[in-house]
Amino acid sequence: MSLENVETIRGLFGGVEERDLEAYLAAGHPEVVIREPVSLPYGGEYRGLEGMRRHAAGWMRTWAVLQPGEERKLDAAFIDAGDYVVARWRLRARSPAGDGILDMPMVGIYELHDGKLVGAQMFYSDTAALLRFLEGAS
Repeated sequence: MSLENVETIRGLFGGVEERDLEAYLAAGHPEVVIREPVSLPYGGEYRGLEGMRRHAAGWMRTWAVLQPGEERKLDAAFIDAGDYVVARWRLRARSPAGDGILDMPMVGIYELHDGKLVGAQMFYSDTAALLRFLEGAS
């Protein structure tokens, strides 16, 4: 089952990169819980597929204008951990004026059940730096 789990998370990441909401949601289990640091504009806990949809909307409100092209590429690497998949990836963005660049290493831990995402938690290497970037980019 664990290789299937990696493929599920690979599909989730593909949905994020391609801005394909249906591919993103296809990874989710009806009881999914997504956790982001509360200090972020899209931070908090999101429950269920509707919560997953709200999380995606918050993410897009924050990042769409800041990731016009190549910045969307996450360069993710996945580690199979049985019922979990650990992903190492990069969060990249560019301010609209082009004078600010964000390139931050990230880790996400994804729990799966029956090949579907039931839990996700993202770990940012420096949320304060991310918030400074967002403030300067607005």
